[in-house]
Amino acid sequence: MREKLFRYLQSGRHIAIVVLGGWMVVGLVLLLFSPYRIHDWVEENRYVLMWSEIVVLLCIAVLFANDAADAHHLIDQLSEAEKREMQSSVDMYNFYDEKGELKLSVKPEKLYYLEAADNYVKIHYLGNGKMEKLMIRNTLKNIEWRFRDKGLVRCHRSFIVNLNQVQVLRRHEGEVLLDFGEDKVPPIPVSKGYGEKMFAHFAK
Repeated sequence: MREKLFRYLQSGRHIAIVVLGGWMVVGLVLLLFSPYRIHDWVEENRYVLMWSEIVVLLCIAVLFANDAADAHHLIDQLSEAEKREMQSSVDMYNFYDEKGELKLSVKPEKLYYLEAADNYVKIHYLGNGKMEKLMIRNTLKNIEWRFRDKGLVRCHRSFIVNLNQVQVLRRHEGEVLLDFGEDKVPPIPVSKGYGEKMFAHFAK
C-alpha cells in the first residue's frame, strides 16, 4: 500500500485532481451563490462556466478511471505472483533461517513435521531412505505464516505437520494424535487449542 501511494504521488495525478476539483468547487459556488459584485459577470458567462464544469468533471472521471485501471493491473500482478508461489510450493518446500539464507529444499512427500527447539526449528524429513533432521535458526510462527494454506499446519505449540502426509487422526488415552503411518515417524500430539481445526480438516 505504501509503495502504491508513493507511485501515485510520483505520477502527479493527485495534483491534477486537486486543481480540477478546486476549480469545480469554485465554479459551482459562482453558479449557485454568486456574490453581488460579480453577479452580472456570472450571468453573462453562465454557459461558459457550466461547460467548464462539465469538462472538469470529465477530466476527473478520466483520472479516476486510470487509477482504477492501475489498481486492477496491480491486483493481476499480485495474483500471478501468488500463483507462481503456490506452484513452486507444490514442487518444493524451501526453508530459510532468520537471516533469509536458504537452508533446505525438500519435496512435499518427503517432509513430515517441524519441531520447535528454543530459538531453532527442527525439520524432520525423509532422506536417503531414512528419517533425517535439520536444525535452523527460526521460529515456528514465522514458518507457519510463510506456509499458510500450503499444507503445513500448526497442531501444537511445539509442532507443525505436513497434513498431506498424515494418515490417521486418533484419540489415545485422552490425547489426540496425528499418525503418519510410518514406523520410523512418531505420532505428533494435537493440543486442545488446535483440536477443532484438525477435526474440521479431516472431516472434509
